[in-house]
Amino acid sequence: MIHDKFLIFNGQESMTTQEQLFIDIQNTFTIEFWAKPEATHVIDMQSKRGIFPTPSKRFALTPVFGAMRDGNPSRAGIGISVGINGISIYEHTTNHLAPTLVYPCDLNDWTHIAVVYINKRPILYINGKFVKKGIKSIKRTLVCSGGFGGMEPYGFYVGGLKEVRIWNTMRTQNEIETNMNHELTGDEAGLFGYWKLNESSGETAYDSTKNKNNIIINGVRWHTPAINKSSEKSINILFTFYVPSGGVETLNRQRCKALKKYNINAHCLYYENKRELLNDHGTPTFITNDDNEIKKILEEGNYSAIVIISDFQALSRFSSLGYQGKMIIEIQGYGPKDVAKTVLKSAIPLVTTHASGLLNPKTPHIMELFDELYPSFPKFSFNNCFDTTQFSYKPLPVSKNPIIAWIGRIEDNKNWREFLQIGSQLIKQHNSKIQLHMFEDPTLCEPIERQKFEDLIKELNLENHLTLHANVPNSQMADHFSIIGESGGFLCSTSKVEGSPLSLLEAMSCKCPVLTTDSDGVRSSIIHNQTGKYYTLGDIDEAIKEAIELMTNYDLRESIRLNGLKHVKNHFNPDLYCHNFINMLTSLGVNYQY
Repeated sequence: MIHDKFLIFNGQESMTTQEQLFIDIQNTFTIEFWAKPEATHVIDMQSKRGIFPTPSKRFALTPVFGAMRDGNPSRAGIGISVGINGISIYEHTTNHLAPTLVYPCDLNDWTHIAVVYINKRPILYINGKFVKKGIKSIKRTLVCSGGFGGMEPYGFYVGGLKEVRIWNTMRTQNEIETNMNHELTGDEAGLFGYWKLNESSGETAYDSTKNKNNIIINGVRWHTPAINKSSEKSINILFTFYVPSGGVETLNRQRCKALKKYNINAHCLYYENKRELLNDHGTPTFITNDDNEIKKILEEGNYSAIVIISDFQALSRFSSLGYQGKMIIEIQGYGPKDVAKTVLKSAIPLVTTHASGLLNPKTPHIMELFDELYPSFPKFSFNNCFDTTQFSYKPLPVSKNPIIAWIGRIEDNKNWREFLQIGSQLIKQHNSKIQLHMFEDPTLCEPIERQKFEDLIKELNLENHLTLHANVPNSQMADHFSIIGESGGFLCSTSKVEGSPLSLLEAMSCKCPVLTTDSDGVRSSIIHNQTGKYYTLGDIDEAIKEAIELMTNYDLRESIRLNGLKHVKNHFNPDLYCHNFINMLTSLGVNYQY
């Protein structure tokens, strides 16, 4: 086992090189890697043709779709499924996902796996020893894949992976056995791609060959050596916000749970609860705006850092109450850029006097303002976390009618008027049976705005098409999103400006497609016609056109549903969030070791 640095896949992430499919390597080549699987994989019957769609394959090497570039069905990409119960080799193209080599065996520790293709026929070596020849492919061309970790809906690898090598030549058994326990330089003859996967941190795994097909690490986590329990030391962090509602509350619950895994005890403080419902945070959660009570919370909590969401005045307030640790201002929203700029500019004296850093979830206009107004101040930008294992699709009874949903507050920036207009036109032009469902917190709505809302509903004759949901427990939202997705409908986000809306991630994790305005912060989750759809703010006709395509183009819709789920798993993985959060703390001088 060459080194103790590697990547860990937990059964829901994948990653690709810049090329994805190495079409220059054809029919004769070699793939090598070290793997330590931690889950069983499905064992299909060996075959040279057909589709074996059984889930629970564990693709350490993803069988990238061979026809992806030009639709050529005679070209297949190669994949290798590895489980604690064996190894299977698949080839993948149009109407073809066939296991051409299946080898059941016990794999209980780090194992070197080498697959040598000679004129389209796979030969398997384990720890340098020949074990089996497979079936020669019936496809004209076999090419090596540049993907790792798996694919929807067939399955994802679980376990450790390192020292991945791809050769454009046939390697002999002696060459495999001689070099498998030694690092290479990257200049060896015939070595096409070489990923040591020993970087230990960061978001890039580097190709050591001249081809430089680097891999962007999204969600897959680096191995961290085991903790010596006798010296284990946890730290406490406090997240503060005005009210326990909306996306911030969801984010706090998600990240508090994720950080526990890394010995970070995260607590939450809200100043006011305007509703009876308080979702279970699974961690100490305080509701108070009293200075004496907050002072006691800060003293007893012994917090290494406080993440203050949007409330700049809390910086001087907490300092006056005796808190001397690190304070980080986090911006999760703040509406239009001009409003955000005014607030951030006026807060410069407070931030530079009391804060230690600035944080935001890769919201483009906030990142620009940070650079403009705080050029030399510590700044951090990384995606929020979202646990798709806790909030996911559920098979529920299908609605008879398409459901189009909207989530937000009845206020101007959330743009509720545009949603009602879109819904009204879709009912008139496309399907009179469409149902509109709006999820809101009525305690956060001004009376004047509420009256305008009710007036427009009557004006558009939507009373029989509209259902209002008030303060739905977050635990029930997965049910709603699953039903909406299966109904043929979608989530419609009409916001003028957003930070990084959690509601979109929730919908995508339940295979509910999204149609949204390009409200800035959504760019981290929505890629047009890949993970969702965009329409231009204010352009109702364009929204109708995109909505109808999303509802009627079955192939595109299903592709968006699957790609959306995969995107959330890869880019908003809780372990990736924790890695970034810990790097932020340590760079600010917080004494922490995991």
